[in-house]
Amino acid sequence: MGKKRIFHFDGSEGKAKMMLEILNHYANAAYPVGGSNCAAASREALWAIAINIARNEQAEINCRQRPMLKAAVKWFYTESEYASPNAVMYDRLLSQFQK
Repeated sequence: MGKKRIFHFDGSEGKAKMMLEILNHYANAAYPVGGSNCAAASREALWAIAINIARNEQAEINCRQRPMLKAAVKWFYTESEYASPNAVMYDRLLSQFQK
């Protein structure tokens, strides 16, 4: 077995709280209840990540989740009804999901 590929999400300085807000809105917008089984699985995966972040500000997250988390952050700050010009937090969050 190979090494489990994880990265550490740094939720300090309000990043954890903001990421929880983003994941909550993104899960419901991108994967609404009543959608396909794949959508339901994706929504559950996002909520599992949110629980992980809520429990531990320095959460360990599977590297395979990076693209979905990056998409959630981009969507929240650029396309959602909550879009905000808070470029500092956007950059802080987005930088964590770069490889």
